[in-house]
Amino acid sequence: MSTLAAEIERTGNRAVATFSTHEVTTMQMQEVVVELMEMMRNDAVQYFVLDMNSVEFISSGCLGSLVEFIQDLGHMRGKVALAHCHDNVSFLFKVTRLDSIFPLFDEVEDAMKAITST
Repeated sequence: MSTLAAEIERTGNRAVATFSTHEVTTMQMQEVVVELMEMMRNDAVQYFVLDMNSVEFISSGCLGSLVEFIQDLGHMRGKVALAHCHDNVSFLFKVTRLDSIFPLFDEVEDAMKAITST
């Protein structure tokens, strides 16, 4: 069994996925997204923050997995945000304009507060 690239901590209907690798591959992101989707479907988790503090690079293929996740999450009226993004990561989201779908925050707490209060 493979080890996830992120540690996921759940509290009620909220979860934070803290990535532990400097580079996230498409396969690693798919594995994390599968875990998050299971939490959404089985445990009624609606709000997710991806803590990217350790991540310096994500492959563009990761974006497809995240878009799939946000589409499924929309059916549950859930939300997702990213926190602690390094410049390379935030640039990828901004250049693809996905930062309008995946809001970027400096802190995990700010991200969670923003997505749970709207």
